[in-house]
Amino acid sequence: MDYRSARVQAGFWLEYAGLRAVVVLLRLLGVDLASALMGRLWRWFARFNPRHLRADRHLAFALPELAAADRKAILLDMWENLGRTLAEGLLLPEIVSQPERIVVSETLIADIGEFGSKGAVFCSLHQGNWELLAVGCAVVGKPVAGVYRPLKNPLSEAFFRSRRGTAYPAGLVVAGAASVLRLRSLARGGAAIAMMADLPDSTGIRAPFFGHPSYLSKLPVTLARHLGLPLVVARCRRAGGAHFVVEGRRIDLARSDDADADVEAGTLALHATFEDWIRAEPGQWMWATRKWPEAGLRNADAP
Repeated sequence: MDYRSARVQAGFWLEYAGLRAVVVLLRLLGVDLASALMGRLWRWFARFNPRHLRADRHLAFALPELAAADRKAILLDMWENLGRTLAEGLLLPEIVSQPERIVVSETLIADIGEFGSKGAVFCSLHQGNWELLAVGCAVVGKPVAGVYRPLKNPLSEAFFRSRRGTAYPAGLVVAGAASVLRLRSLARGGAAIAMMADLPDSTGIRAPFFGHPSYLSKLPVTLARHLGLPLVVARCRRAGGAHFVVEGRRIDLARSDDADADVEAGTLALHATFEDWIRAEPGQWMWATRKWPEAGLRNADAP
């Protein structure tokens, strides 16, 4: 093993040890206190992260009617929500054992009931605590398989995967070219495929989001249409502290002879729902994501 490789391995072990120590501390605090503490720490300190300025530029770009004071309040709420989400993500097994923390809307329960043993594609955004969407759906009888990107540190990755697996009873699938076949198999077996679609996707559709050009992911719509599965747009909204409401609705997809047009229409409908939800609760969405290619250029002189 050369020197560089040894340094990398040592770094992996230090990161892993730190992660395990944090989890032990959070477990000792319990879900409510751990969530509150991590949220408060992020609210205090994350504003000094360079991503805070990017998030402020994006917020001003998307919602120019907001005053600077309003943007500041929203961004502090955003950081607190992300801090809470991090703590809750590390405590997923503990939250899974407390299903009373998550309430699923009657509309979504009715839609899931109509699917019966049939699979579905569940699509969400980085709002509230997105990991707990899978927990809520599993509670009402629809096992969920998650699509994710693994960590570079194999030690931390194995640990995170073991804890996240409790929230995804149908399994976790690494995103990539080979994942499509695995997702198809899971969906045909009756599982719901959960994926995020609010991040920028250069392979997607270029269309307005909050009135400005953006790249919208078309993967969920493409997958649902190709497999003949229902598409559900859903979110896990923070209802106060470490308590949540999972809500959503089915999006009816066209299945004409023009597949591209059908996918585009479905993708636009999906992101229109995302926009409505973000406008309603902007402090629970990740504004630092590079959603708008033009945002940095138009706001280059912004504070």
